[in-house]
Formats: sequence, structure tokens, C-alpha cells
Amino acid sequence: MGIRGEMTNVVPFPTPPRQAEELDLGALFDAHGAWLLRVTERLCGRRDLAEDLVQEIFLVAWKRRHEIEDMQGIRTWLYRVAVNVVRHRHRSENRYGNVLARFKHLLWGTTSGADVSLERYQRGQQVHDIIAKLSPKQREVFVLYELEELEGAEIAAILDISVNTVWSRLRLARAAFKTHWEEVSP
Repeated sequence: MGIRGEMTNVVPFPTPPRQAEELDLGALFDAHGAWLLRVTERLCGRRDLAEDLVQEIFLVAWKRRHEIEDMQGIRTWLYRVAVNVVRHRHRSENRYGNVLARFKHLLWGTTSGADVSLERYQRGQQVHDIIAKLSPKQREVFVLYELEELEGAEIAAILDISVNTVWSRLRLARAAFKTHWEEVSP
């Protein structure tokens, strides 16, 4: 009934696009999880890593759900997120590898054969443990410079310190790293 008691044809408003807060992550996973796992595995080349990355992709999807304008394009959007997550992981692995390469004269022995993988794993763990032993201020600079490959000025801005302090802490961190390494190396 209308305002004056007469019948009117009520035309419903079009359904608004799905709001970000209404995103059903479980339904999204059910609909796209297997496909995303397959795509991610192809991008990174390893099933175990792909499984971890898919979880990370859905976490990013949840955090960035406000960017989803149209559920019709969700597959394309998820693909872009997947590519970016895989690229980020690849860069992170390369950065870690670069740090190891810088210290390879300390890290890699002359072991050959099947023992090489185990030795590299153990030495990688030692590197991780040594980084954890650095003072928090040294660790911040070491990680941002060596692993994240940020410039000194960027690190200074992030940590709200001078560029000279960045270089000083980095020098101390490298020296501490070397000292700790010599303690655990035969």
C-alpha cells in the first residue's frame, strides 16, 4: 500500500554489491581453494610451499577484502594476489640466499654428496639462530639491510635514527654475526 492507501508496484532496489565485511572466507576457499592451490603450485614449483602460500593468499584476501568491488571478478583478483604473494616469497628467499652467499666462506664446508643438504640445512638454522642472538637494534638494521635490501636512508626513516647510526649498527651487527658464527663453527 502506498502512502494514501492505494496499491503501488514496489520495485525492489537492486542488490548492492557484496560488502567487504560480508565476505565469507570459507565459501571463497571452498569455491577457489583447489584452483588456487594448483595455480600457486605451478607458480612456485613446490606443493608444500604452495599449501602455505594459499593460506597466506587467503589471509591477504581477508585483510584486503575492502578492495573487492565485484564478486564476479574475484578469480582474477585472487590470481593477482597469488602472483604477488609468490613473488614476495621468492624475493624473500633470494634475499636470505644473498645473505648466505655473503657469508658463504663461513658457511659452506667441503662436504660432498648426500651430506651437503643436511649440512646446508643445519648451517641455515645456525644463521637463523645467530640473527636471533643479535641485539634488537642490530637485528633490525641487519634484517632490513641484508634481508629486505633497503637502503640506509630508508632504514633510517623507518627506525627514526640517523643514517650514520644505521651504518654503525650494521657494522656492529656484522661483527657480532661473525663472532657468533666463529663460536658455533668447527
